[in-house]
Amino acid sequence: MDIAVKRPILIGGLGLSASLWLLDVVHHMPMDGSLILGAIALGSGLWWWQQRQSIVVPTAPQQITVERNAIDQALERTDKLIDLLLSEDSAAATQADIYRTERERLLDSLERTSLNIAITGSQATGKTALLNCLQESSSSVTVTEQPTDMGEADLVLLLVSGDMTASELNRLETLIAEGYQTLVVLNKQDRYTPMDRAVVLDSIRSKLTARGVDVVAISANPNPIKVRRHLESGEISESFEQPEAQIAELTQQLNSFIAEPAPLVMATTLRQTQALQWRITQTLNEYRRQKAIPVIEQMQWIAAGTAFANPIATVDLLATAAINGQLVLDLGAIYGQKFSMDQAKAAAGTIAELTVKLGLVELASQALGSVLKGHVTTYLAGGALQGISAAYLTRLAGLTLVDYFEEQSLLEPNEPDFKGLGVRLQSLFQKSRQSLALKDFVTQALPHLPTAAAS
Repeated sequence: MDIAVKRPILIGGLGLSASLWLLDVVHHMPMDGSLILGAIALGSGLWWWQQRQSIVVPTAPQQITVERNAIDQALERTDKLIDLLLSEDSAAATQADIYRTERERLLDSLERTSLNIAITGSQATGKTALLNCLQESSSSVTVTEQPTDMGEADLVLLLVSGDMTASELNRLETLIAEGYQTLVVLNKQDRYTPMDRAVVLDSIRSKLTARGVDVVAISANPNPIKVRRHLESGEISESFEQPEAQIAELTQQLNSFIAEPAPLVMATTLRQTQALQWRITQTLNEYRRQKAIPVIEQMQWIAAGTAFANPIATVDLLATAAINGQLVLDLGAIYGQKFSMDQAKAAAGTIAELTVKLGLVELASQALGSVLKGHVTTYLAGGALQGISAAYLTRLAGLTLVDYFEEQSLLEPNEPDFKGLGVRLQSLFQKSRQSLALKDFVTQALPHLPTAAAS
C-alpha cells in the first residue's frame, strides 16, 4: 500500500510544510506565523477549551451489590483480552493458557459457600482480640488479620475505636474502590457512656451513609470491672473480673452473610476477575510497547530531519503537528484505539498547545543546547539545535501517548478525551531532565542530522 494512504496526516502535513518553505524562499509566503499557528489550533483549540470547562466534582465511592450479569460480562471481556493477547504475539501462548486457567477457576469459585473474612484497622483498635473472638465463635468462616493486603477476603471488617479519622475514611474509600465489601466495626464501646456512644455512632453513620456501608458497635476485650462481694464475716471483698466479649450485633450480621453467601462471593469474583483483566492488559501492553517504541523513533528522526532542513519556525510547527497527528493514528492502532482523522488532528493540536503552554520548547532548547555545546562543529550548524529539539519533543509526545493509551486499555472501552496529557507530558520531561537521558539522546540524534553525519 502506498505510504500516502497509510499515513495521510504525515504525508499531507510534510508536503504542505515543504510547499510553504519553497514559497518563503521566493518571498511569496502566503501568511505569517501567527496565522498558520491559528490554522493549526483552530480545530483543536476550541475542543480543548470545551474539555476544560467540564469540571468533574469527585464523589465518595459507594459500596454496591454485584449482580451475576456483571460477572458474566467481566468474564466475557477477560476472554476477549486473552484472545487479543494471543493475536498480538504467538510467544504469548503459554501466558495466555495460564490466564485462561485462572479465568476458569474464577468461574468455578461462584459455587463457593464458605466465606473469608479479613480484619483491618489502625493500631490499638483491637484487631487481635476480635480475631480470637470470631475464631472461637464460628467455624463457618475463615477469619484472618490483614493490616494491608486483603487477599481473598469476601468481607473486610474495618475496626475503629472512636469517631472515624480522615485516614480511616481514606482507607475505607480505598477498600470500596478496590471492590471489597466492607463493614465498619466500632470496637471498645464499653469505654463510652451510653450517651457518648450514641453520639460517636451517629457521627460515624453520617460519614458512611453516602458510601453504602454499615457500622456495628462491639467490645471484643472489655475493660475489667471492679466487683464487690459481701462475705459472711461481714467484710467486703473487691476484685476485678473480665466481662465476656460483647459482639452479639456483629455475630448477627455475620450469620446473615453466612446464611446467604452468594452476594459476597460474587463481589469477590468480580474483583478478582477485574484484577485478572489488569494483569492480562499489562502483559498485552508489554508486547504493544515493543512495537510502539520503533514507531516513535522513526517519527522523531523524521521530525529531526524536517526541522533541520526547514529553517522557518512556522513551517517547523506545521510539520511537527503533522508528525504528532500521525503518531496518534499509528500508536492508537497498536493499542487498539481507533481514531478518526479529526480526532487525531485534535489530539495533535492539544499536544502542540500543551508543549507551548508548559514552556517545553524553550526548556528543551536550553537543556539540549547546553549538552550540544560539547559538539562544537554540530552546534555551530544553524539547524542542529532545532532538529534535535524537534526530535526530543516528538519523542516526549510519543511516550506521553503510549502512557495514555496503556492507561486507557485498562479501562472499559469509551470515547477518548485525552485528559491529563499535560500532566503526563510535563512529568516525562522532568524525569528526562533529571537523568543522563539528554546526553544519550543527543548522541543518538547526531547521526540523523545531515551536517552531523557528514562532519
